[in-house]
Amino acid sequence: MLMGDSPLRSVRVGISGNRNFVASIAARYGPRLRRFLAVRLRNADDVPDLAQEVFLRLLRVEGYEGIRSPEAYLFTIASHVIHQHAVRRASEPVSVDISEVFSELRTSASDDPPDQAAHAQQIDELERILAHLPVRVATALVLHRVAGYSVQEVGDVLGVSRETAKKYLARAVEHCRNMRSGESIKGL
Repeated sequence: MLMGDSPLRSVRVGISGNRNFVASIAARYGPRLRRFLAVRLRNADDVPDLAQEVFLRLLRVEGYEGIRSPEAYLFTIASHVIHQHAVRRASEPVSVDISEVFSELRTSASDDPPDQAAHAQQIDELERILAHLPVRVATALVLHRVAGYSVQEVGDVLGVSRETAKKYLARAVEHCRNMRSGESIKGL
């Protein structure tokens, strides 16, 4: 440390050096990092946020001069960020409001009172059956069969793969069949 240099100045110089390092990494590998994230994430809207998180973590690295392979280091950080994001997403409750779908179903198109009563009874039975299913499985069924979502759209809304959405639907339909003891619910 030179005469007149303060420890704070040397910290600032270290941080600005790290910023230059991260800026050069971002310029060189930024597009590849975004593609890497996009391929591994279900929601493309998350890519910019996670890319930013990767670069912020890289900024916090001390001793960046000793990194032998910046590219490998960057993608290792990215893998950790993706994993933590997936864990966070899996623990979040599904935030799809299916009550709107049920309220729309309750308004029967028929003016005939017996038809309206039968329709209301079917809706009550469907709600009773769905109450015994996990939230994601019940939501998948309602989105697909009642709201008309495709299997891919159900997966996108729930944040799962198309295959997982298909498994949810198969499980829900099987559950409905078992609960109805061989009878079928209209529309299922």
